[in-house]
Amino acid sequence: MPLTDHQPRMPRRTSRARRAALVVVGSLLLTLVTACDRDEPTPTTSAYANQTPAGPEVPQPAPNASPTIAASPPTGEQTPTTMSGAITVKGRFSTVTGTVDKATLTAYAKMADTAVAEVSKRWKRTWPRKVTIIAPADATTFRDQVGRADDLSQVAAITDGPIGASGLATGDRVVLNPDAFAKLTPAGRQFVITHESTHVAVRSSLSGAAPLWLVEGFADHVGYAGSGRPRAELAAPLLAKVAERTGPTRLPTQGDFDPSQGEIGPTYLAAWLAVDLIARRHGEEALQRFYAASRDPNSPALADAAMDKAFVAVLGTTRAAFTKQWLAELSQLAAPK
Repeated sequence: MPLTDHQPRMPRRTSRARRAALVVVGSLLLTLVTACDRDEPTPTTSAYANQTPAGPEVPQPAPNASPTIAASPPTGEQTPTTMSGAITVKGRFSTVTGTVDKATLTAYAKMADTAVAEVSKRWKRTWPRKVTIIAPADATTFRDQVGRADDLSQVAAITDGPIGASGLATGDRVVLNPDAFAKLTPAGRQFVITHESTHVAVRSSLSGAAPLWLVEGFADHVGYAGSGRPRAELAAPLLAKVAERTGPTRLPTQGDFDPSQGEIGPTYLAAWLAVDLIARRHGEEALQRFYAASRDPNSPALADAAMDKAFVAVLGTTRAAFTKQWLAELSQLAAPK
């Protein structure tokens, strides 16, 4: 997820609109958070590039892994530097370049191929169906690639790339943070790459900005698909808060994804369960129509208004009524069995 506005970052190099996706790892088998796009130059919990949001994600963390948060890089134009000694491995739907060993690059390519296949099954708009991954071997090179000098210790991956005249991303890449990514289980790594690949697919096929809870929740929805794990197990950190009466009382706002404001893992889980509820109640097709209708082509600040209209036009309900259903389901999932 993105970091706070006051955090330092490396100076921009050139002009290149970028976007980021992040991942956070928790204490369950696989908890993660990805980052979002933003049209502001300063990173925050959710970031937008050229008014095209893409955001953090929160699956369940790997056991004994320290929390990992995704952070968004500064938007604006930056030209990634060349990695000395880098080699490239190509998969069926992926290109992985890095300074780690070839076996690791090959493993990442297989994960990316799996991710592209999973995303393509669930995201029905036309997109290149290719993912580019950058895998530096050390934190210094990672920082150089993303142009950040602030604390990225919780960031597992950042997705960035230029935005074309059409408002669509034209060359996204997923940059892995070697220190944070190494702490994930294989399932956690797959989740991160699938989550990020979802952002790549959406950004390359749908312009405009959507509410961050929808951006991140949808990426988690795709990332968790096929995990075979119960919702209550995946959402345990959030449900514990609900049981303690400290859980959410409304759909997450952009500020709720800001790590400087506190723990953000439960926020991602809340967003995921909201998206999951839409998918179960209305179907995957309606969810994607709702996503598309909830975007504003000019400003993330106007996306909430578009979303309110989409609740009525696409789902036949209102934000208030949906929120009531969602909160009731959280309470039900958190109730002692």
